[in-house]
Amino acid sequence: MNTPAFALKQLARVVVACVAMAAAGCADDRPATGLNAQVLAPGDTITGSGQLSELQEHRAAWVSRGIDDYQFQLQISCFCGGDITRPVVIEVRGGTIAKVRDVETGNAVANVSAYATITKLFDDAIAERSRGGNVSVAYDRALGIPVRLEVGTIANDAGVLYLVSALSRL
Repeated sequence: MNTPAFALKQLARVVVACVAMAAAGCADDRPATGLNAQVLAPGDTITGSGQLSELQEHRAAWVSRGIDDYQFQLQISCFCGGDITRPVVIEVRGGTIAKVRDVETGNAVANVSAYATITKLFDDAIAERSRGGNVSVAYDRALGIPVRLEVGTIANDAGVLYLVSALSRL
């Protein structure tokens, strides 16, 4: 059976397998416990409404976990240029950014002011919604943190898209 639909299904299976193998090759050798980073599959996220009350509820749930020492990977997309759009690993200690490293080079980022903690991402989204602006969000199903957060409208050159992954407790 060599129909175009069959070929597309086969291609999709190969792509999924390749993504899974690539993710496994990048995985940490330590056993996964608690908040250790994990590869997020499409079923691991839920689309949110971006409404103010929802953002506030998810923020409160995150804060109530009391996780003040963690790290995560952040990719920023915007029409802002410069190195800010390079993927980084953000280390948070005591709820404050302790250091930021460029994922590709491993080098420390000198100016960390452009980056945010998970709580600050919620705060920025809540502030945008409070002014009547656009917020689009998808949450990690288990932790309730934003894994895809658009604050403003990036398509109109008036917003920022944040992609969060690999959250782990320190």
